[in-house]
Amino acid sequence: MSDYDVGYGKPPKETRFKKGVCPNPKGRGKKSAQDRGAVVEQLLNSSAGIVDRGKRTRKSRIELSIRNYAYSASRGDVASAALLLKVLKHLKKGNDLGPDIVVIENALPDIQW
Repeated sequence: MSDYDVGYGKPPKETRFKKGVCPNPKGRGKKSAQDRGAVVEQLLNSSAGIVDRGKRTRKSRIELSIRNYAYSASRGDVASAALLLKVLKHLKKGNDLGPDIVVIENALPDIQW
């Protein structure tokens, strides 16, 4: 018989890990490095539920953000309007879709576009 108790937390000596032998030689593995841009793109393309005109729908987060900025710009927020114009300019880059005609009412006089 053995000279120690076998039980909870006390496995038999024959089945314990042997000294010098790693039970997991390959290890956990490295964490996969994700591109920050891919993470942001994945987040913005994920959908969120909203109530639009009384109906529950799902839209992408980027679309919801742009809708929110457009709403703020239509209510007179100059910063939102400027951001929307930058986004539009960036989207049109490389595609000649004609001149941009923008009229901003109630803008501060010292802001130059």
